[in-house]
Amino acid sequence: MNAGGSAPRVPRRDVLVGGLAALLALAVNAGYVSAHLGFVHRPKQVRESDHHHYIERAEGEAGRKALAEAPPYVWRVLTPLAARALIHAGLSVNAAFYLITNLSLFGFLLVLFLYLREVGFDRALALTGLALVSFMQGAVRWFEYQYWMSDPPCLFLVALAFWLVRRQKHAALGLVSVVAAFVRETYVVVYVHYLLYLWKRRSWPEALARTLAVSVLPVAILLVLRLAIVPNQPDDLVASFHENVAFRLRRLFDNQWYVLTLGTWGVLFPLFLLYPARIWGLARRHFDQLAPALAVYASLAISNNTERPLAYAVPALLPAALYNLRSFLAETRLPAPLVVAVAVALQAFFWWQTRLFEMGMSIYQPANLAVAAAMLGFWICCRVALARAPVRAAAPAAAQ
Repeated sequence: MNAGGSAPRVPRRDVLVGGLAALLALAVNAGYVSAHLGFVHRPKQVRESDHHHYIERAEGEAGRKALAEAPPYVWRVLTPLAARALIHAGLSVNAAFYLITNLSLFGFLLVLFLYLREVGFDRALALTGLALVSFMQGAVRWFEYQYWMSDPPCLFLVALAFWLVRRQKHAALGLVSVVAAFVRETYVVVYVHYLLYLWKRRSWPEALARTLAVSVLPVAILLVLRLAIVPNQPDDLVASFHENVAFRLRRLFDNQWYVLTLGTWGVLFPLFLLYPARIWGLARRHFDQLAPALAVYASLAISNNTERPLAYAVPALLPAALYNLRSFLAETRLPAPLVVAVAVALQAFFWWQTRLFEMGMSIYQPANLAVAAAMLGFWICCRVALARAPVRAAAPAAAQ
């Protein structure tokens, strides 16, 4: 990218390869869910409750107000409005949400691939990253199961925003941010990334001014929505904080240690930790990537779900895992296809072992000792391979 100039055109081959990979990922995840429940399954087949709020909002006057007007769903207006428009066009309510979710997930995966290419990974590593994310339940499969949610459109918009930031498309980022304000408040993590990304490259006042230019209108929209749409009960964030923090501390040694790490990220987690001595230095150099990830983790203090919210940290953290994988391949000189195949196979094993159709799996995903042992074994084998490496190559420089 030329400093001060326009970003180069996205290669058509990248769009084609990324699009085909995204379709394959969706086919695998949708196929798994449909084998158990059928395509476009009914809301009552899902043993969760959040989706009922969006369904009732999409049905408008025919919906049940007690669900349609509950916070915070009442302020996430765009996804149910889009579903309502598709219903008026002739689709059933379920088909409308299913279409929105799968288009959003396709966009999320495709843009994520393009983002990985933008930050400097070759097609093989970018495809590896896409495969690893495709086998994260909270990023893809969960939304083939509970497909009426506002998360898929927001995931797409967050990934798109990270890509636009990297390509310095400030006006487009502002437009995407306005749209996101009507989708879901979680998008605000983008502003943390944008501010710090600019701060690394410009003066602090200029970084702040540009961030305000992009964020003021969307944040104002979020505030207006909360003032204009009155929910049927208080949105007590203080009570949510106390309840969720107490819940996580109470279950810390039961399942929280697992679901906050391996249970969400799978093989990506040992890849994050592949070079323990480098973690602090990488965190200092890439604080613009670390900060939004920390903000996502902080949001768990008011959310009892885990894998789904942490999926918003994928664009921030996935490059770190791939940087380490690239360094590992350079230093050990092991066959890249073999190492990648092992990593993807482990991620597929993690995906297969993660429970989905049981009651409360968005909250009570149990620790899986087989997965933990497999990931620990992978990390130990990688560390042994590094210790035996004939040449300690310098780590590939992270893209700026």
